[in-house]
Amino acid sequence: MNRIKISIYYLQELNYRLTYAIFGTIFIFITTYTYKQGLIFIFLPKGLSHFVSIGLTEIFFTYLQLCTIFSFSFGLGIALIQLYLFLRPGLYAFESKTTFNILIAAFFFYICLYLFLFPIIIKVLWKIFSSYSQNFTAIDLTFEPRLQDYLTHLQQLNKALTIGFPCLIILNILQIYTSRHILVKYRGIAYITAFSIAAFITPPDVLSQTLIGLPLIIFYEIQLKFWHLHEEYKKNILIRQPIKSYKNSH
Repeated sequence: MNRIKISIYYLQELNYRLTYAIFGTIFIFITTYTYKQGLIFIFLPKGLSHFVSIGLTEIFFTYLQLCTIFSFSFGLGIALIQLYLFLRPGLYAFESKTTFNILIAAFFFYICLYLFLFPIIIKVLWKIFSSYSQNFTAIDLTFEPRLQDYLTHLQQLNKALTIGFPCLIILNILQIYTSRHILVKYRGIAYITAFSIAAFITPPDVLSQTLIGLPLIIFYEIQLKFWHLHEEYKKNILIRQPIKSYKNSH
């Protein structure tokens, strides 16, 4: 009976925490939809005069798509925090501290990503691709951006950048629990895995998959080099330490 009571208690607490996450997601969705126009203006590049919309319902569904992406992104963070708070009493001190550090690192990673890196990438990409429509002088043509296409590309870029932190965590775990010689030996499998991830989260074209798969491979090589230097550093420290003599050894 005591086990049944404890199980019911834990299920009730889990339901409460999931309810908090759901209500938080709904609240964020309502807030973003209320300020939907200001939210879109945040992501518009500077110097843009207008977007083209070809359907009466396109604007409405674009607003819904943008608000859904925002609400689910923040809702996932709320759900992970609630899950950590639910599992923390049953974790060891080391596990609890490690999970907490991962959550804090993820928080600062995504804050820096969306406040600093994401606007810079949008600005650079907009200048690169908009220059082609301005310098097309062979024929008198005018290219105008579509709102749906622009937000679709932003969503793909967001998906590609969001997966960066989990990939870094997985690479660190592999580096800790796997020998470096094995990682070097099966380097080709890591390359295939990187392009498989890129094919899963990007459109089916070679350029998009290369833009996502190549940074993952660079991260992999940087991790290998970093851990190699770390091992060499530890060896030098051990070599330079004096040998301690034990008492009563003679």
